[in-house]
Amino acid sequence: MIKRLGLVLECDTGGPDELVFRCLVRRLSRSGGEPEVFPVCLGSKERLLEDAVSRATALVEVEQCDLVLIVWDLKPLWDKPPAKKCVDEVNLIHGLLKDLKPTVKRRIRLLCLTWELETWLIAEDRAVRDYLSTPAHPCDFTAPAKLEKVDDPKSHLNKAFTNFRGRSRRYEDRIEAIKLVQKWPDLKRVGKVPSFKRFATLLTGSESPAFHQCGGACNDLAHQGSRMGV
Repeated sequence: MIKRLGLVLECDTGGPDELVFRCLVRRLSRSGGEPEVFPVCLGSKERLLEDAVSRATALVEVEQCDLVLIVWDLKPLWDKPPAKKCVDEVNLIHGLLKDLKPTVKRRIRLLCLTWELETWLIAEDRAVRDYLSTPAHPCDFTAPAKLEKVDDPKSHLNKAFTNFRGRSRRYEDRIEAIKLVQKWPDLKRVGKVPSFKRFATLLTGSESPAFHQCGGACNDLAHQGSRMGV
């Protein structure tokens, strides 16, 4: 059982990745069994590549985390010309992990999101429709059939926002990512996304874990996102 979870993320502190992952940890954890979360937010993908291994090592050795996830988006790409595959970036970081002590290395896992966190958000199109619909203008947003072929899911989501809320109403990840996740009714759709399935398995040991309704449990995170977006 994971009691202490470390997250090494490429977003800024209080950014959308941190808020969403903290919320999902709550929703995927058994009642009374939620792990304590230790987020390290590095601010950019470049800095993640430079510092992730040392920060993950500290989370294991100093904070005594049972599991540390290094999480990043495939977009933007590191390689030039870009390889356009998570496996290449995963292999790059695995190369940086190779000299760690086995007792540390076995607690660190890598999670590359193809292409971005927003891939998970557009997968759960019921939540997007619920969030964007008004009594006068119901939203008919539908997730693309081949989600991981959408190489700019943030732009795809932004288009839905402007279509159903007006040109001036763009998707703001710091504010809306966490609010969309709060509206997820279950894992039937996002659970089919390979990167989410890997996250759920690493966290819970199951590809199809129980998923708890948020209620007000993640409101503090939503409020934090709103403050950061001001």
